[in-house]
Amino acid sequence: MTTLHLSSTSLIVCFIVFLELSYCSSKAQTELLFKYDEAGSQKSNEKRPHRGAEIRQPAKKSSKKHIQRKQETSSRWKIGLVIVVLCLLIGTIVVYFNPFTLTGPRGKVSQGRNDDQNKRAKKSKDDPSEDQKQKSTGAHEIPKEYKDFKLSIQSELQMMDLKERNQLLKLKSLTHSNSKSSVRAYVIENFLSDMECDRLVMVHDKYVSELNKQVPIICFDGIKSFREYLKEAKLKLKVSLTDFTRGTTCINETFSKKLQPHFKWSYSTAFYPGESKFSTIFAERISEATGLKLENGGKFQITSYPQNIGYKNHTDCIVDNDEKRDRFATILVYLKDVEEGGETKFPQLGISVKPRKGLALIWNSMNNHGECDPTSLHNAAKVIRGHKFIIQRWYYYHNFPTLGKRPPQPELPKRGVYQPRVSCDEYEQGSCRWYDEWNYDHIVDYTANLRNLI
Repeated sequence: MTTLHLSSTSLIVCFIVFLELSYCSSKAQTELLFKYDEAGSQKSNEKRPHRGAEIRQPAKKSSKKHIQRKQETSSRWKIGLVIVVLCLLIGTIVVYFNPFTLTGPRGKVSQGRNDDQNKRAKKSKDDPSEDQKQKSTGAHEIPKEYKDFKLSIQSELQMMDLKERNQLLKLKSLTHSNSKSSVRAYVIENFLSDMECDRLVMVHDKYVSELNKQVPIICFDGIKSFREYLKEAKLKLKVSLTDFTRGTTCINETFSKKLQPHFKWSYSTAFYPGESKFSTIFAERISEATGLKLENGGKFQITSYPQNIGYKNHTDCIVDNDEKRDRFATILVYLKDVEEGGETKFPQLGISVKPRKGLALIWNSMNNHGECDPTSLHNAAKVIRGHKFIIQRWYYYHNFPTLGKRPPQPELPKRGVYQPRVSCDEYEQGSCRWYDEWNYDHIVDYTANLRNLI
């Protein structure tokens, strides 16, 4: 601001000097003309002498003075112009190289912007929401979930009986003979009421039916698994990496539609903490009964298994992996009785749990040090008769900022709004499952850099 005032003042002074010089020059010319008129008037009143030196001599003298004054006037004009040009040049240099002016080579914030910022700052004092809005839209503002993040470690289960709906929900421990295993499994009868189970099934079925009007896009763990699934479906098709859409391990909609009659899968729909009143009630009930912390819980997932559908042997965590942001424990609640089949089996522990409406099954997959225990291997047996429904939630050893938050949808592959996906896991350690949401597991760049991401 000081420099702007200084440059403006210098320009004004130059302008005044220019006017003064102009005035002096005009005054000098006026005086000269006045003297000429006065001399002429005196000559007319005198007797006209004969032509001679007396008459010519004053004329020469006046001419000489006129030339001299003209030269002085011209000099003043030149000096004035030089001063004005110099002032303009100095002013331009000052303005151009000043970091607080409108523009400059340093790319600083303009004075106009500063004025706007001052106005906004004044407004934000009167209206705090304005200041919050500016912060939320800042280019370098840290997201709230990262700014407020606090590490929470879930290293053990703390099981206890729970009183719910005026009845005591008794806890039962499932014993096994594997002394090398750190896995502990428990069941709780009537953890969810009949009404809660029925409503969850109804919402899930309705959602699946609506979204399934579109052809789901099928994604695979990789080209090797893709070939194994084709072999299992008895399809003699030659496939390569070029059959995946760009940047993904998914096939296009046309190819997916062709495979759909030959592939079978279970169906999963998800909701997140805070998205419904039930999510809060359910999470608090789990925490009271198991000691699993609210902040270490992920999404809630409802899964249905039609007849002849199950899920192969797998662990919920990754074996031989140092990553602590992994699934420490799982709670699974059966939403319906199953006439035959559909058991949850732990082959290395000799545990098998038959689905019964409202029954909760809880177990840990990692030990107290955050290491994935391979003896937590389990599967969902195929449904022989009936239809199996469960709701489950995973709890992580280390939480992370985005845990329990609905993630942004990836851009790839190109698809319709609400178009579902089918994810076929590694052939030996999973099965195909239909999902109502998309994640980044099928994005090539993401999976390649998974260890470096939060």
